Amino acid sequence: MRVLVVSARFPEPGGKGDQSRAFSFITHLAPTHEVDVLTAARGSSAGAEAALRAVARVEIATRGPVRRGMASLWDLGRLRPAQVGWMMPGGAWRRARERARDADVVLVNTARSLRGPLPAPLVLDHVDALSLNLRRRASGPEGPPRRAAARVEAALMRRWERRAAGWCAAQVVSAADDAASLPAQPPCHVIPVGWDGASVPDDTGARDLDVVLSGNMGYPPNRDAAEWFAAAVLPAIRRLRPGTGALVVGRDASSLRLSGVEVASDVPDLLAYLRRAKVAIVPLRIGTGTPYKVLEAAASGAAVVATPWAAERFGLPAAGSGADELARRTVELLEDAGLRAEQVRGGYAVAARHRGDELAKRLERVLEDAARRRPQAIGGALQLG
Repeated sequence: MRVLVVSARFPEPGGKGDQSRAFSFITHLAPTHEVDVLTAARGSSAGAEAALRAVARVEIATRGPVRRGMASLWDLGRLRPAQVGWMMPGGAWRRARERARDADVVLVNTARSLRGPLPAPLVLDHVDALSLNLRRRASGPEGPPRRAAARVEAALMRRWERRAAGWCAAQVVSAADDAASLPAQPPCHVIPVGWDGASVPDDTGARDLDVVLSGNMGYPPNRDAAEWFAAAVLPAIRRLRPGTGALVVGRDASSLRLSGVEVASDVPDLLAYLRRAKVAIVPLRIGTGTPYKVLEAAASGAAVVATPWAAERFGLPAAGSGADELARRTVELLEDAGLRAEQVRGGYAVAARHRGDELAKRLERVLEDAARRRPQAIGGALQLG
């Protein structure tokens, strides 16, 4: 099967959730299928680009910020989401259409990577429902200008998701409540995020970090979580357990202005910090999908303390949604090694249930079913018989 993957962001491990997910799918599809990748962005490093080129044929169709900005304004003028124009400008999309003519099926990574129908069966992996994510941000703790922008973009993205569904043979998403907010047709298959790390726990290292919060701090929900942690959750922890150490680690972490928290920014191996953590805290208050940081922490042997929506995606116990509830659970785990070990075992079981190769097989069946349909391009649109 000839699979074309179209992704606005460069698929790579350790990137944002959609990047890691796309890279995982590609690596597991590549041994048995011909996989091409058309992406509108470069990788974060030469190593990241080499890793993708080792398993797939890659074309990078980058566009500069001026052309991206013009594409965003053009799309806004046509009542399309601005992020579609920014993430997948017209020139990159034209290359995607050309490459799709030789594909049996096209996998598009998020709705922001899709600009229209393609001359091959199309499977759209939403990852999470972007319109739902934006609606939650519109009522979240960000400032009024950002909330207003999110509200407008949410309405445009909701309209775009409905329109995009008409171009698809199938849809994929990472969580059931995201699926419920997307168009019902074509069918929306729930495939959670996957773990491609070591399948055997490695507990030989020292757990010398009390509490670690990880993530890409350029993503507003993660940024909000880190700021709330430093301002409210960590002080509550230290009232119960003075001297508790805390570290925020991840991409763009140096841009945060936090008090009383150590920061490690743009580290080469984020998992190395999680493997040293006794507790990994995930105080997400807004967002959608299945937060990959929970899976990373659980698979790395840290006891996870998370708000309800983040924990429940993986069947982990939720600590509560308030700062005091998160603090109490964190202190319980820090002071009770037996309780912490029990939660760590549960985390390893979660990682085992989310093996990337098994989840990729589920996607493969969706792609094969779509590829069996016979496309007929009529007037530039795709009809599936």
